[in-house]
Amino acid sequence: MLFWCSFKTLRMSCKLEFVFFSFLLVVTTPKVATAIANNKAQEASLITAHTLIVGAICGVLLGAVLWLAAPSLVAVLRPDAAVYALAVPHLKMRALACPAALLMFVAVGAFRGFKDTTTPLIASAAANAVNLSLDLFFVFVAGWGVVGAASAATIGQYVGLATMLFMLCWKGVLRLSDLRTLPSPQELKPMAQAGFGLAFCIGAVMCSVVGATTIATGLGAATLAAHTVVKNIVDYANNIFGTFSTVAQSLVASELGKGNAAAAQGVLIRLLQMGFATGSLVALGILLLQGQLIALFTSDAQVIAQATAVLPLVAFAMPFAPFATSLEGTLLGALEISHVAIRTILSAAVSCSFLYWANMQQIGLFGVWGGLVLVIFLNMLFDIWKMTSPGSPLRKVRN
Repeated sequence: MLFWCSFKTLRMSCKLEFVFFSFLLVVTTPKVATAIANNKAQEASLITAHTLIVGAICGVLLGAVLWLAAPSLVAVLRPDAAVYALAVPHLKMRALACPAALLMFVAVGAFRGFKDTTTPLIASAAANAVNLSLDLFFVFVAGWGVVGAASAATIGQYVGLATMLFMLCWKGVLRLSDLRTLPSPQELKPMAQAGFGLAFCIGAVMCSVVGATTIATGLGAATLAAHTVVKNIVDYANNIFGTFSTVAQSLVASELGKGNAAAAQGVLIRLLQMGFATGSLVALGILLLQGQLIALFTSDAQVIAQATAVLPLVAFAMPFAPFATSLEGTLLGALEISHVAIRTILSAAVSCSFLYWANMQQIGLFGVWGGLVLVIFLNMLFDIWKMTSPGSPLRKVRN
């Protein structure tokens, strides 16, 4: 168990490093969408090429750091000698995937700017197919174990990247000649600003999530298990709700690029309506099927009781989650990254304070999820204020 937990922690660490560079996706989508909205395909290709160059440099540097620091990072987990001997080469192999992971952010962002979400899905399917096939061969035929699994995942990511790059060129999104030029300092500045802003966002959210998990852990094994069950259910729902942010970034950025604030507002209103309706259906499903959902993860009576007590609170927040992600996607599409960063830090600070208070008052798991749900509502309120204030991106376009 310790063996697999250690490798799960390592995989999460790698994913977290990749997520910190998701600003490449956030910056690419609105810029490409704006260029396409103004019939500037050449400019869209140049933006894509320059962001790919930045992504490649960041990916190589990140991969080198993870490769060189692999022994130290593994040692932090304090594994025994057997686990350590396998974990280091596993992490080094995954470090080789860093350039592919970061370049995929750029490619996905470019396709979103073209309102094309099908091609990234095809590339992801190709990557997963190769990953699964090689996983079975490397692990069960070649006998390479976890290193084989890491090798399969890394190769799969490069296959997905190759598919994306081929489609970028084939569909005319990218001209290879544009890769011969380097991005100017004026282009790098907004990328750096977006990178720092999103890094603070992710760090703030992680403080709330880690704080909540730490408190749940301190409440005992049954409470931690119930927390994990509820978190898995919420994660599945968030996979659905994340699509609203994706659509908002692409469509709103496109309309704002045309200078059409009214159309952008119309897109946002429809997304808010659809998001609230979708979230309401998910909430209803959770309330009606909570017994069956929890039974998928555990049969322990104490765990079931604690998870059942928390799910109504989670269900209450469900209609507002896609509502909030639609607003966030709109603001990211308008490159209002500073606002998103500041409001996330403020929301996370309030959430952590509430978690501390709830823990001191011994409210239990309900208090833990109260703190996490608080982030959603505070972010939503901050974003509503931004969209209705004189500094709203819609008003800026009108003016």
